[in-house]
Amino acid sequence: MRFIADLHIHSHFSRATGKNLNPEQLDYRARLKGVTVVGSGDFTHPGWLSELKEKLEPAGPGLYALKSDYRQETGIPAFAASRCPVRFLLTAEISCIYKKRDKVRKAHHLLFAPDFAAAERFQSKLSRREFNIASDGRPILGMDSRDLLDMTLTISDRALFIPAHIWTPWFSVLGSKSGFDSIRECFEDLADHIYAVETGLSTDPPMHWMCSFLDPYTLISNSDAHSPEKLGRNANIFQTDLDYDAIVSAIKTGDPNRFGGTIDLFPQEGKYHYDGHRKCGICWDPVETLRHDEICPACGKPVTVGVMNRIAQLSDRPHKKERANRLPFRSIITLKDILSEILGVGPTSKRVDRAYHVLLQKLGSELSILLDISLDEIKRKGGEILAEAVTRMRERQVYVREGFDGEFGKIQVFRPGESRDKRRYNPLEFASGSLFKARAAANHPHGHETFQKRAPKRKFLNFSLDEYRRLKGGLSKLEENLEVYKTEYHPNTDQRRSIDQREGSALILAGPGTGKTYLLTRRIASLIQSGHAIPEQILAITFTNKAADALQRRLIPLLDESRPRPMVGTFHRFGLSLLRANSERAGRSKDAAVIDQGDTHWLLRYRLDKSDREATRASRWIRSTKQRLLAANQIDDPDQASLFDRYERLLAELNLYDFDDLIYHPALMLASSPELLRQYREKYQWILVDEYQDVNYAQYQLIRLLTPGENPNLTTIGDPNQAIYGFRGADPAFIHRFMTDYPEAVRYGLHQSYRCSDRILRGSRSVLQKDGGHENTQELKGMTTGPRIRMVPHKTDKSEAEFVAREIERMIGGVGFFSLDSGVSSGESEDGIESFSDFAILCRTHHQIDPVTKALRDHNIPYQAIGSDPFFRQEPIKSVIDMLRFSYDPSQKFLRDRLRQQLSPFQMERLLDMKDASLLVWIKRIIDQIFSETQAKKPIPFSNLLQLCRDYDDDDDKNISGFIDLIAFGSGVDLYQPRAERVSVMTLHASKGLEFSAVFIIGCEEGLIPYSLFKKFEKENAHKNEEQRLLYVGMTRARQFLYLSHCEKRMIHGREYHLSRSSFLDQIGENLVENRTINLPKKEQNRSKQLPLKF
Repeated sequence: MRFIADLHIHSHFSRATGKNLNPEQLDYRARLKGVTVVGSGDFTHPGWLSELKEKLEPAGPGLYALKSDYRQETGIPAFAASRCPVRFLLTAEISCIYKKRDKVRKAHHLLFAPDFAAAERFQSKLSRREFNIASDGRPILGMDSRDLLDMTLTISDRALFIPAHIWTPWFSVLGSKSGFDSIRECFEDLADHIYAVETGLSTDPPMHWMCSFLDPYTLISNSDAHSPEKLGRNANIFQTDLDYDAIVSAIKTGDPNRFGGTIDLFPQEGKYHYDGHRKCGICWDPVETLRHDEICPACGKPVTVGVMNRIAQLSDRPHKKERANRLPFRSIITLKDILSEILGVGPTSKRVDRAYHVLLQKLGSELSILLDISLDEIKRKGGEILAEAVTRMRERQVYVREGFDGEFGKIQVFRPGESRDKRRYNPLEFASGSLFKARAAANHPHGHETFQKRAPKRKFLNFSLDEYRRLKGGLSKLEENLEVYKTEYHPNTDQRRSIDQREGSALILAGPGTGKTYLLTRRIASLIQSGHAIPEQILAITFTNKAADALQRRLIPLLDESRPRPMVGTFHRFGLSLLRANSERAGRSKDAAVIDQGDTHWLLRYRLDKSDREATRASRWIRSTKQRLLAANQIDDPDQASLFDRYERLLAELNLYDFDDLIYHPALMLASSPELLRQYREKYQWILVDEYQDVNYAQYQLIRLLTPGENPNLTTIGDPNQAIYGFRGADPAFIHRFMTDYPEAVRYGLHQSYRCSDRILRGSRSVLQKDGGHENTQELKGMTTGPRIRMVPHKTDKSEAEFVAREIERMIGGVGFFSLDSGVSSGESEDGIESFSDFAILCRTHHQIDPVTKALRDHNIPYQAIGSDPFFRQEPIKSVIDMLRFSYDPSQKFLRDRLRQQLSPFQMERLLDMKDASLLVWIKRIIDQIFSETQAKKPIPFSNLLQLCRDYDDDDDKNISGFIDLIAFGSGVDLYQPRAERVSVMTLHASKGLEFSAVFIIGCEEGLIPYSLFKKFEKENAHKNEEQRLLYVGMTRARQFLYLSHCEKRMIHGREYHLSRSSFLDQIGENLVENRTINLPKKEQNRSKQLPLKF
């Protein structure tokens, strides 16, 4: 059967859509329009999918119909549901914003699902990856389009993936602002799974015929309706069964016997057809744009390049008829727009609406009037002027004002003033006869209306392509370069000096962005390549697993694959390797488990009979005691000495180490065993330590034991200005005494920062007053001057969060068409901003995060929240990890006792039967079997844990024991995913070692920065100094844009606080600052000039 399908629409859950975009209205409007199959839109949204499942019922293979209880009658018998059946096909649009080949990419894609089960699997996949699918019907994913296609193919082999409105400048695969130069460049190895592309409202098929690389793809057209009224303005014609697979097959093959082409608005009506500036009233065709060098004469900025220009850029076919598989297309003007022109009133007026419904009753559906009904019948039942209008539309004899830069174009069938007398008549007077019959016809010499000369037939191309190519410099060459760009980095003079030192001690003072990871890597490689050291003799110590992983990855291409690797790891990993290699001396077995602070608290609480408060206090001083390398007999307080001794005996009995034991015991063992110490000194003859300013006493002593004498082969890198871990026992005094400890050491200073601008470096350094900074650090130089530091006051923390979200949306060039239409963004991204991963929002405590993440969700901006306390140390995730550890190693008596408090004997037995080769399957079994009842009552968000397992499973070199070690050693920053296309929200401490193009530091208020709101500090001056250094660290995470904000009123823990601006901000010179005043957003008042119609 022949039918019309509009397969790309939205729901009321999408931004900037009508509240009446529901199944009832879509069914009702589809019958009036003459559309048989309607895309559901937005199946990724949980609320909309639930509504669809409630209101739709199966109606043929893969299609659905509105249940009769929800159906609205039209009042016109011809449009009864029994005579005009409407079917729904599950569809969704997804926005991908990501960085690829040094450019931000923004592309929208249309997805078809064969049934609700497939749609739910898709939702589940996105939720597991922590994508926000509930704030907008069209979710924004920080995900490569190629990877989204891959995901779609794994969900169902019947699913269909179609790049949407492929030429739209801002949000499409071929768009001028953020697209690619071909479909294959976007989808790479999966490009053969693309069978069709969507044309969009600013294009029609002949424009696509100019590009031969689009020949393999079927061209489909859809309305992208944001209200039911817009349904069917672009659509597709099928000649096939009402069947999902038949529809998909027709699209995939482009068989003209089954896919009958498209119905399109005139492309000039689209709001991105031509080039220009809406605010400046500039509208140009592509040739005129080139004549002006793409610069707007009114404001001096580049104009927005529209789809016609972009197609001309990529075109390689001067004669459109050369495309072999051309399908029919029909250009239309909506019936209400035609009636609006005839009646001289707006298309949404009551007069137009009444005339519209009378015409439908007399003639049939809107699309049948525009496309199929004979002109004689239209003339007889609807009047001569309507027949003339439809004739001109069908013949493309129209007057045009092109759309540009977000401004819709205007298509008219009559010259202004023509048939003006017809507009005075009330259409209801002619309900029984011809709708637009002229009263004056009887007085006309010939008894009928005459019309002026029609507009010439509209050309497909209204500019000279030859002239365009001459100005452009020839045809575009579509060289699809899919290679990853590689740049060779060469060390500067300061770096080269420190790399080339072969022997002896060295202290390298390396401020933010000076390339210390590069330097460490090259120094290790230089030692090996020069023959001064063999890899097994090198020990490189970092402070985080992430830093260790980065160092190991960078070493891979520099070292011989056939040789062993140097030992690279954190202090704690090194300590554990020493303890496992010397397990008898340590009084534990080789498989002794490592416990965290929460486990220590449990042991003190339930095995050593301490109250909750006592256990909390005791765990803190036990940790401090071990960091100072004290034994039980060295503790002055007899009660504390006794408790410490009992605790240590308990750990040995249970075959456990606590986290501090991993440095405590190795240091004591080396100090008490000359033979063991000699063995390790011989084993590691070259030692390199990163972040030396953050070592505590135990770590310092461990290094001193391993590197005796006045000039051992020891290299330390650090920056006293970034010493921010005093609460962990770290003391920057150790880096200051390095030259005293090793008097023959060479000191190097790195002066060039490759990260921060000069203004950020000067501003951040000024925060370090004499008592906060240190006289022996170098003043750094940036690569550029950079913009001023932006200081922004706010009334409340909510307005602060809203500003940050809107500013990110503005700086990235918008997250959707609503960003452009609402004036939040001009569409242009800031220089240096390429993706969401370029942004970080930093705060002093995790209590400040909630308002920010809510604002990001409201703006549909993807984010990752990173705290100092990782999610796997929080319940109930921690219990799941404990169950994994116990099922992996049932000999752990500590875990068995702990889990018995939570689980029944039957559940404990089931844990022992859950082993699996796959970590992910193992964890899923634990969740399904242990937490099934809890999940049924109140779902628990296990998505973070499942994704961590999924990522870990993807690495073939890793095993279950490695995952357990990862959890034991992991910190919050280890969960940071630099390649995730998401805004990072984290504490200042967690941001250490990272960098971003734009950084927002919120809550720059007394009580937060410096922190004193909930805690008093014994050494107040030392604490203030560390808080200064913490703000310095946060500020120097920014490469280019830095925002410091504060507010008058803030809610923390449900309590309202009124805090003054941080005194640290007063230390930043006015010449470095741009003070901003934030006003509530206003609607754009100055509309662009009305441009004349072209005749």
